[in-house]
Amino acid sequence: MSFKDDLRMMRHQAGLTQEDLAQKLHVTRQTVSTWETGKNRPNLETLHTLSQLFNEPLEKLLFGDETKVDKVNRHSVAKKIDHDVNLKKRYRFWTISLASLLTLTVAGIGLLLFGYYQGIDTIDRINPFLSYEVGYTKLPSSSEISPRNKKTDGYWTAWFTDSPMGNEWTKLTLTTGENPGLKDPYVMAYHKGSFVKEARIVPRTYLSKAYVSNLKGLETLLKTKSTPDYKLFQHQIHVSDTIQDLSEE
Repeated sequence: MSFKDDLRMMRHQAGLTQEDLAQKLHVTRQTVSTWETGKNRPNLETLHTLSQLFNEPLEKLLFGDETKVDKVNRHSVAKKIDHDVNLKKRYRFWTISLASLLTLTVAGIGLLLFGYYQGIDTIDRINPFLSYEVGYTKLPSSSEISPRNKKTDGYWTAWFTDSPMGNEWTKLTLTTGENPGLKDPYVMAYHKGSFVKEARIVPRTYLSKAYVSNLKGLETLLKTKSTPDYKLFQHQIHVSDTIQDLSEE
């Protein structure tokens, strides 16, 4: 019998309608109809799927009834086609898997970069590319840091100098509680990007002169709104500029 007759017979024996078979093969009913009328034939991959679905040898679907002499050669061809189809499926699987992995990797890195530049502490906390640093800043006024402040619940934001060279700055939002009575209080923050793991109020003597100089330079800079870099410190989260040089310009 021809392929169209074989297909129709196998479908009837399996108790499937053209619509049922089309759904299993992810094609339209009209496509199945063209196969059964002989107007068209399925591709090799679909023939392979039909072979597995109806438990029929692939060579029978490819060549129909053959003589015994031909069957040896036909079986060899069918076996090679079966191998090629399986190989193609494996290539497709690995291609999709690698593409998905690459997409997830790019999306993950993009999310980490977005979190870093937007100052999202929950993302910075899990960012494996960031390391913990120690930053310092001057403790704000009591009214600003008070836990009784209903507007802020004691949370406040300030620039922290992360390097004695004055070239690494991070804007952090944190809570420290009130000044325990220190005369010249500063804040030391142990942070990873914008994520603050721990913060302490410390005396001025706890800081080196370099850190104090950095903070004074920043204070001078922010008081001079005409400075070209003023907006940089108003809107960004991380800055890598030397404050002393900017405040002297």
